[in-house]
Amino acid sequence: MSWARLARAARRALGRRLTWWLSDVGAALAVGLGIVNAGAEGREPGISAMVITYNDPDWLDLALRGASRIADEVVVIDSSDDPEALSVLEDAKSGLGVIVYRQYPPRGYAEARQEGLRRTTRRFVLVWDSDFVPYPEAAGLIRGFAEAHSGRAYYMVYWPYLNLCGDTWHRCRADRFHVEHWMFTYSRRLRYLWDGRNEYLLAPPHYFRVMLSEEPLGVHLSGVRRPDRKAFKALAARVGFYAIAASRGYNEARRAVREEARRLYGTDDLWEVGVRMIREEVRSRPCASGLRVPEEVRERARRLGIPEEPC
Repeated sequence: MSWARLARAARRALGRRLTWWLSDVGAALAVGLGIVNAGAEGREPGISAMVITYNDPDWLDLALRGASRIADEVVVIDSSDDPEALSVLEDAKSGLGVIVYRQYPPRGYAEARQEGLRRTTRRFVLVWDSDFVPYPEAAGLIRGFAEAHSGRAYYMVYWPYLNLCGDTWHRCRADRFHVEHWMFTYSRRLRYLWDGRNEYLLAPPHYFRVMLSEEPLGVHLSGVRRPDRKAFKALAARVGFYAIAASRGYNEARRAVREEARRLYGTDDLWEVGVRMIREEVRSRPCASGLRVPEEVRERARRLGIPEEPC
């Protein structure tokens, strides 16, 4: 079993809250005993936003604009070959000062995250998704924390956010908000690993003081895509797109996606498949009514041709 799977299994066995408590106690002792000192990393004060992109332009400009309002630098590791995604990144480089590093052909999310971590230069690293749109107050929340915590301790900061799936009217989970880590103090000892399904940040167990905010940061559109991209993303996960691409090339990987579409839906028209996926998905998703969804998000969804089912 890999280190990533062992670490994830240990956290599942202990539960999130107990894992956080143990990490917090260990980190407090390590700081008190002088075992760790975040100031010794030699990093400039401030925040580096780290963004991983691969052929996903639907929300990318909104996400990068939001990150640039918060971070002192925005570092993108890009593996795209989609012209629209590349165009958005070129505009962000010239208009927002975003720093883009190419990692092509793609090597997977864990390697991209590790490269992004290496390329950042500031004390705090903000993990920013290419489909996340922050609320206006997010900048004050994040920068306020970074400015108030510049001592010897390392921090892992969790914030809640609204996670939408299918369309902009339905959330992914039964609970109102999802909670994940968004920002941490940089360390040379951090490693991103792959557990077979997701990337995983591995850190020494005595490093991070865990901080949990109650203020939601914004809207994560992890399950909201233009229909053809929605279909491709879902089918690519089913067939092991990246593994096929690594061993047999991208043409074979794309062929596998279309074959899976025909097998499941009777057509390889990914737009049609995506529309059907979205309509099927929202029937089982809880409603997001009463929760804040920025109007610019709803307007973008209409422009992308995403079928919406208000509730």
